[in-house]
Amino acid sequence: MGGKPEPRQITVFYEQNVDYKLIAATGVHGGPIPAGDILVEFFVERRTAPDNITLEIGENKPKEISRKGGKFVREIQVGILLRADVAYSIGKWLIDKAAEVGYTEIKQ
Repeated sequence: MGGKPEPRQITVFYEQNVDYKLIAATGVHGGPIPAGDILVEFFVERRTAPDNITLEIGENKPKEISRKGGKFVREIQVGILLRADVAYSIGKWLIDKAAEVGYTEIKQ
């Protein structure tokens, strides 16, 4: 019975953790840390609410006449610490998935 060994198989099931949540991201920030891992922080860019607004009250609906404050912020949604090999693998996976939906590299 010195033939080819039979291929081994395993079925993997996916389950969601009770703390699972879907978040939006408009960008990412981070980089290597001293231990050699890669810190990845996903953020959403948004404008904050103003500190105050002044309305003119007339016979019709109120009209905004001034606005003070409000700024653009990058609100970090989640941070992930990855080994370098895992970061590389995820990066390649993301590029492959972007290509599947028709995205091609932007020439700079």
